[in-house]
Amino acid sequence: MKSNTIDIRRTILISIMLFCIIMAMITYWIYAYYHKHYNYSIDNKIISHRISDYLEVDGNLVYLKNITDDINNSFLKRQRGILDNNEIVDTNIDKNLDNKILSIKISYIIYGDLANYEKILTLNVDLESSSELGSQEMLDMASSNYKNIATDLFNEYIRLSGNTDKMMIDAITGEEMSSEEFNANGERYIVRIREKLPEIMSFYITDGTLFYTVKLQDLYKLCYQTNMDNATAYIKKEIGKIDKEEL
Repeated sequence: MKSNTIDIRRTILISIMLFCIIMAMITYWIYAYYHKHYNYSIDNKIISHRISDYLEVDGNLVYLKNITDDINNSFLKRQRGILDNNEIVDTNIDKNLDNKILSIKISYIIYGDLANYEKILTLNVDLESSSELGSQEMLDMASSNYKNIATDLFNEYIRLSGNTDKMMIDAITGEEMSSEEFNANGERYIVRIREKLPEIMSFYITDGTLFYTVKLQDLYKLCYQTNMDNATAYIKKEIGKIDKEEL
């Protein structure tokens, strides 16, 4: 009888131990899954993977959350500067959270007397340091530089067809030249574009890839006078995959 009592107690004790082990394992996997898919820690600072933890959209406005007031207020001011002074036809908001970088691109379609046109606003925030990222920091993430981008822009959008007889006028000096002469001086215009890019281009991230955008009109103003209909259009091009080691 005593032996049976001991066996029962042993069975109960083992059952309790197994139950505790199972509950501990379940708790661990729930914790691991949650932090793998929704949060991770950098120097004891929790970075959420849920984009809803960092922004909220109300109508055409994007409000930032859990980010410094300075960045939020500045971003709201930039948005209202567009919304309050234009008739908005449509708005498209792209949001991306890649590792520790929150990237937002807002595309406004604005009513125009002759034709509607686009206005783009971007913001990139390092959630670890709670700071807005500059152009050079964004380029470094994809191991790129202004000179390469300026060269590509000139060759693809500015260089003239060699068989045109039309004379071009330098947008800054007023110098008149043929298309052949303009192309021969390409390095001059590449330098102009490169020097101005930090002011006229913006960046955004989509699915781990860095893109830039620049208005074609801003390039023309640096190179030659033109009345081309597509001058208000934006150039949107991929730079490359984000180098995770740079983050």
